[in-house]
Amino acid sequence: MGKLAINGGEKVVTRPLGKAWPIRDEREEQALLDVARSGAWWRGAYPEAARSKVGQFEDAFAKLHDARHCVAVTNGTQAIECALKSLGVEAGDEVLVPGLTFVASATAIALVNAVPVFVDVDPETYNMDPAAMEAAITGKTRAAVVVHNGGYPCDMDRVLEVGKRKGIAILEDSAHAHGSQWRGRGVGALGDIGTFSFQMGKTLTCGEGGAVVTNSSELAEKAYSFHHIGRLSGRPFYEFHRVASNLRMTEWQGAILLSQLSRFPEQVETRERNARYLAQGLKEIEGVDPIDRDPRVTRWCFYYWNFHYRQEQFAGLTRDRFIKALAAEGVPVGIGAHGQPIYRNPLFKRMNFGRTGCPIQCPLHGEPVDYSQVRLPVSERLYETQALSLAHALFLGDTTEDMDLILEAIRKVRANVDELR
Repeated sequence: MGKLAINGGEKVVTRPLGKAWPIRDEREEQALLDVARSGAWWRGAYPEAARSKVGQFEDAFAKLHDARHCVAVTNGTQAIECALKSLGVEAGDEVLVPGLTFVASATAIALVNAVPVFVDVDPETYNMDPAAMEAAITGKTRAAVVVHNGGYPCDMDRVLEVGKRKGIAILEDSAHAHGSQWRGRGVGALGDIGTFSFQMGKTLTCGEGGAVVTNSSELAEKAYSFHHIGRLSGRPFYEFHRVASNLRMTEWQGAILLSQLSRFPEQVETRERNARYLAQGLKEIEGVDPIDRDPRVTRWCFYYWNFHYRQEQFAGLTRDRFIKALAAEGVPVGIGAHGQPIYRNPLFKRMNFGRTGCPIQCPLHGEPVDYSQVRLPVSERLYETQALSLAHALFLGDTTEDMDLILEAIRKVRANVDELR
């Protein structure tokens, strides 16, 4: 029998780490009861001067992210669609998107009839590489969807400089980054417009939901209209100005989000404290490295905490074997970024865009596109050999005891690596 749990040895972690997610108590129950009793289950039940639960949440969430405007919507995917429409993205346009993120960052582009163009990422942050972003810009590029992967902010100084110089809009996909800050300012409204998700696993959740934030009054008005069937604020209710869908958030969701927001600051502080402790411990273990945190990242509110595996420093042990060994020790480790590069999904490899092939084969675009030929070497290497991640709920322990257990498990695997090779 070996020392490692994967070989029959005693495991390091014998209880759940962190806290079960989502965290809830009587506040959520009372909030839902209040909505039920009110009989006003959608924001339209309130006069314009009054603030519904959704409206109250929009105000609070905008403040959290240093944004002037927030429009709450049905989910994170449709938040991106709404934001792209607000930016004027249409058929024939190209929109840049990192190859290593959740598929919705790209499919939302196709759903507004534009063409996704995949861009490689920075190997140390897993975010879109600004140099690769600039190199991918063509005369058809209208915007870039930059994703704060895992909640770690992109290099917004470089991204915004490229966007301004090249004349393209910057949309921040902040689905992982509720509360994260770059140079002391909340992500999402640093670029032209930003989006968030409140899906079940996110650090701020109501089961399903999303938001669009911006500092532009013009873009906010468009986002409001696109989420509200083409209506304009202050105009007659049955007067419609744009071709648009109904993306309105319900009062139930708004009430839950307000309750969740009440405990959010404490959760952010707890995650940050534990993450810093874990990062310091990882620096002492050869073969695993935390992200070298940029001092401009003044707050990192992560959906999952990315870090690095260095196979060449870990006696040649493959990353996937390392993950299995840690899982056996009781530490659930993922690879972040929701799996393989987006363009490796059957949708893109098989060019499965329906009978007409639009928008990819749209005559307004007029350029050949074959995603089966896309190769982003950094994204592929990270997915296959380097990327590691830990879910945010693992960092919600009241003390650093859970972090010590994670470190102990990694040290144990490192010390007994010969058992695995």
